[in-house]
Amino acid sequence: MKDLIVYLLYRCLEFVVNIVPESIAYKVGKAFGNLAYILLPDRRRIAVQNLQLALNVDKEQAIALTKSNFEHLGKLLIEFLRFPQLSSDNIDELVEVEGVEYLLEAQQREEGFVIFSGHFGNWELLGAALALKGFPVNALARDQNNELINEHIISNRLSTGINIFADRGMVVRKAYQALKKGEGLFVLGDQKERDAEDFVEFFGLEVGVKLGTVNLAARTNSNIIPMYIARKSEGKHKIIVKEPLEVEKNITREAKRQVMEELYTTLEEVIREYPDQWLWAHKRWQLSFDYK
Repeated sequence: MKDLIVYLLYRCLEFVVNIVPESIAYKVGKAFGNLAYILLPDRRRIAVQNLQLALNVDKEQAIALTKSNFEHLGKLLIEFLRFPQLSSDNIDELVEVEGVEYLLEAQQREEGFVIFSGHFGNWELLGAALALKGFPVNALARDQNNELINEHIISNRLSTGINIFADRGMVVRKAYQALKKGEGLFVLGDQKERDAEDFVEFFGLEVGVKLGTVNLAARTNSNIIPMYIARKSEGKHKIIVKEPLEVEKNITREAKRQVMEELYTTLEEVIREYPDQWLWAHKRWQLSFDYK
């Protein structure tokens, strides 16, 4: 019953933000972000600590950035709920692409390409926008606990033309097949890893990473393209495509780590440029910092 109630509330919110003007919808998102800032003190505290740790700002600056960050996440929710309004006819007006030549070159190779990104900007929109712009994109996704909401979220994603791999038992096989067909695979690789396979520096601090992304690229002769999306203003976004990283078939363990280091460097660069648009409220630096 609880899941049903939450689902109905979710659908009601979706209905409302799709019938009101965009400016009103963003105000609703901002309000949700401010409410989350108040109601989630543990997440708020983690975000403040992370901002001080990574950006070397004082507590007052970290608090201000955290407030802005929560508002950003509220706006992200509203943008996702308004996915039904996205189409191939309007996506170019909403989302510009910087570095599109790297994507076009990847397609011309007729080999697969791995898109490495993070929980930055509206990461949901990144994959959707690429699909609507005509790029063959597949994405790895985790199921939500609420089955009703999960099915609706998947439906929203699929409506943009992106293909979703969520079946845990078949994900690697499907990802491999997609890359061998010359398609793109969208991966979010910035969250903390319980079973880290190696370590890289991120904002000058050690974090654990897994090497599955590099391994898959090596097995399929795929380049890895660092790619992110930033909100320029309400309703306007920019996809930032970085120079692809080539991965050799017989890549060494140390070279794999170096690839991950380079990927994390590109992520750090965009976060520094848009510091309020990354998901700060998680314990990414547990190896280096004792969270309170």
